[in-house]
Amino acid sequence: MGSGVGDSELNSRPSGDTAALAGVRVLEASVTRAGRVAGMLLADLGAEVVRAELGPSLGADGSTLSAELAAAAASGRGVCPDELWWDRGKRVVRMSPADVARSAGGADVLIVDQTPARLAALGLAATTLAAAHPALCHVWLPPYGERGEWAEVAEDPLLLAGLSGAAARYPATWDCPVASVTPTLNHLHGALGAAAAIAALIGRDRTAPAGRGHAVVVSGLAAASAQLGMMTQVGHDQPVVKGYRSGRSVPYWRIYQAADDRWLFLAALVPEIFFRALDAMDRMDVLVLPGVDGDWNKIQIFEHGGRIVAEELEAEFRKRPMREWLELFAAADVPCAPISIRSEWAASDIVAANHALLQREHPALGPVSMPAFPADLTGTPAAPGEITTTVEDLPADGALWRTPAREAADATAGAGAQDDERPLPLKDGHPLPPNGIRPLPLTGIRVVDLSSFLAGPLIGEIMADWGADVIKVEPPTGDPFRAFPLSVLVASQHKRGLSLDITQPAGAQVLLRLLRDADLFVENMRPGRMDRLGLSDERIAQVRPDLVRCSVSAYGHASGYADAPGFDPVFQALSGLADAQGGDGDPVLTPIPINDSATATLGLLGALAALYARGRTGAGQRLHLSLANSATFLQGPDFVDFPGRPAHLRGATNFLGPSAGHRYYQCADGWLGVAARTEARLADLADLLGVDRGTPELANAIAAAFATRPLADALAALASRGIPAAPAVMDDDHINEPHLAANGYTHLVTDPEFGRFSVVHSYGVWPDGTGRPPARSVQIGHDTREILTEAGYTAAEIDALLATRAATQAAPAATAGKAPAG
Repeated sequence: MGSGVGDSELNSRPSGDTAALAGVRVLEASVTRAGRVAGMLLADLGAEVVRAELGPSLGADGSTLSAELAAAAASGRGVCPDELWWDRGKRVVRMSPADVARSAGGADVLIVDQTPARLAALGLAATTLAAAHPALCHVWLPPYGERGEWAEVAEDPLLLAGLSGAAARYPATWDCPVASVTPTLNHLHGALGAAAAIAALIGRDRTAPAGRGHAVVVSGLAAASAQLGMMTQVGHDQPVVKGYRSGRSVPYWRIYQAADDRWLFLAALVPEIFFRALDAMDRMDVLVLPGVDGDWNKIQIFEHGGRIVAEELEAEFRKRPMREWLELFAAADVPCAPISIRSEWAASDIVAANHALLQREHPALGPVSMPAFPADLTGTPAAPGEITTTVEDLPADGALWRTPAREAADATAGAGAQDDERPLPLKDGHPLPPNGIRPLPLTGIRVVDLSSFLAGPLIGEIMADWGADVIKVEPPTGDPFRAFPLSVLVASQHKRGLSLDITQPAGAQVLLRLLRDADLFVENMRPGRMDRLGLSDERIAQVRPDLVRCSVSAYGHASGYADAPGFDPVFQALSGLADAQGGDGDPVLTPIPINDSATATLGLLGALAALYARGRTGAGQRLHLSLANSATFLQGPDFVDFPGRPAHLRGATNFLGPSAGHRYYQCADGWLGVAARTEARLADLADLLGVDRGTPELANAIAAAFATRPLADALAALASRGIPAAPAVMDDDHINEPHLAANGYTHLVTDPEFGRFSVVHSYGVWPDGTGRPPARSVQIGHDTREILTEAGYTAAEIDALLATRAATQAAPAATAGKAPAG
C-alpha cells in the first residue's frame, strides 16, 4: 500500500481522563458493518466498548456480513481486513441475547443493528429494555428502516445503495444502477450512529427528566439522507435542473484526458471558479459560442450549452500533459486533481501530514497499517486501540464490566460502580412527562454556522434536526453554494438565517457577540482569513473560553496545500476511489458528495464528543476535520494493509456487482439487487430461475431469466427462498417508492421563489423527542432582526447595522421563473 503512517505518538492511547468519552461504557451487539464502525469510532474516542459476539446463527439472518467474514476465513489467511479495522480497541465477548439484555444495565450506550423482527425476537428492543434500564441510551441502526416491505431483508451494502437510490446516481452509459466498490454508505451509517450515541448521552445530562436515557433510530436510510440529500430534490411546481449521469457531463465538473493520456478532474463548481479556469486556459471565448450565448443556465444543462463547451474543452485538454494543467490551475486557484491510485494516496504527503494512517501489530500478520481516527480534537485527542485478536468468554458470574482495570478506575473516581446498573444522578424515579414526550437531545445547544458550501453546513443541519438552535451566518451576497438553491435548502432547512458583512468591523463585532452565547462555532475559512478580519483565535477565546470550534478544510494539516481549494471529487480522484470504481476502463467519479457528507458526519461526531467532554472538564477545544481524511475513512478497509493482503475489488464502466450472485439485475419493469453471497444461496438462486449453476456465463444466464419477470414477482420468489433482495430505485422514483414513504424518506418543503419540493426528511428518529424547528427554505438574512434582538441589540442599533449593511435582512422573494439547479 504505502508508507503514509502516522507518527509514533498516534500508536498509544491517552490516559483515560483525557479522552473525550472517558468513563463511557458501550455495549455493541452488532451484526452489520454500520454497528461495527459505530463501536470502533466510540472506542477511538475513549469509550470502553465491548462487542458481544452473538455467534453466526444470530448474525446470519440480520446481515450478509457473516458470509463475507466466512469467505475471508476460508481464503487462506483467515483474516478479513475489515475486522482488523472495526474491532480495534474493543473487547470481544461471547454472549447470548439474554446476557446482552442483563449487561446493558451496566452500560451507558447499547448499539444494536438487527432488523425489526429480529431485534424484538432477541429481546433487545428499546421498549423492552427501558423499564429495567432507564438510564440506558439505546441506539438502533436498522439496515433499511423501522418498517416497510424490505425492513426484514438481511443487511447488504449493494441492497442499501439500490433501495436508497444511491446506485442510480453513479455515472453510467445507460440507465442502470451501479455498484460501489467500497461500502461508503455503510461506513457513513456507522459514523452517524456513533454521533447519535453521543447526542443521546448529552441529552441524558441536559434534557428533562435528567438521567433518563434517550432512544434513537438511525437507519441506513437516514445515512442515505445525509449522503444523497443534495441529489434527491424533486419539484412539484417546476422541475429541478440536475446533472447528467455520464462522467463526462457539465464542462466545469468532470474528468478530462490530457496529452499524456493521464486523467484529471476539473472541479470548478460555481461560475466564479469556472471563469477563472477558462481565463487560465485562454478559452473565455467558449462562453459566447452559438448555443451558449453567454448564458450560465445553458452551460448547466449538458444537452444544451454544456455539451458544446465540454467538447471544446476536451480538445483543449488534449494539447498539454497533465502536469502542466495541474500547475496552470493551481496558479489560478482552481480546484483540479489527477486520477491517482490508492497506493499513491497512502504514500502521499497529504496523508502523512494528517496522520491519516497508523500502524498496529498483529501476532500473525505482523505490522498492519489502517486508517486513524478521521478528525483531530486538540483538547481530547482520539487514540485508536490495539487490534483485537481474541474472543473472551463471559465470566461465570456474568460481571461483564467488573474487570481489574475497571475496578481500579472506579476506585480512583469513587464511583462505586455496580455491574448490573450504571450509577447515574437520576431524579424523581426518571419518569417521562405524562404524554411520553421530552425535548430532543440537543435542545438548548446553540450553534453559529459561518461555513459555506456543503460539508460545514450539513454539520449544523443534522444538529438542528436533533434539537439544536442553529444560526446560519452568511454575507449579504449569500453562501456561494446558493448557485444551487435547493442544495442550500436541504443543508439549512431547520436553521435560522442571519446576514452579516464580517469584513466590516461592526459586522465582525456582531459575530463575536453571537459567539458569546454559542456552544459550537462551525467555519471553513482558509488559513489567516479570520485573523485578517479581526477574529483571531485569542479574541474569540476571550469572548467564550469554553467554545467548541469546528474548522473544516479540504486538505487539513497538509500545510503545502493550506490555501488550495478543494471539492468532493478532487478527493475521489486523489484517494484512488475513482480509479478503483472504473477498474480497467475510464475513471468513475460519482456526483454524490460522498466526501462532503462524510466530513459533515465526522464533524458532527467530533463536535458532539467535544461538547460531551466539555460537560466533564468545563473546557472548550478546537476540532479540525478535512475532506482528505474523510476520503481515507470512507474507504477504510481498502486502506488496511499487511503482507499477503487479499486483492481489492475493482469495478468497471456500468459495474453491476462483483459476482453473479451479488449484483443488480433488470426485470421486465424495473431493477433489483440480489445478495446470494454463499454457495448455498447461489445454488438456490440458480434453481429458482431454472439456470444451470455450472454454466460459464452464469451472470448472463441469470440476467436473461430475470429480464422477462415482473419486478414484484421476482422479488416475491426470492423472498420465498430466503435470498436477500430488494428493488433498486431509479431516477426520482424515491418519492413514490412505498417502502421509502413508509420510513419518511422525504417530506415537502416550500421555497418562496421556486415552489414546493420533496427533499430528504431526517437523519435519525428520536421516538420520545420533540422540538425540531419547522422545515423551511431559509433566505439570506431571513431572521436577522430576530437574532440581533436576542443578542441584546436595541431597535435603533439594529437599524444602524442595517443602514450600513453590516447586517442585512431578507428581501422579498423573486417571482418564480427559471427552473432551479439542485
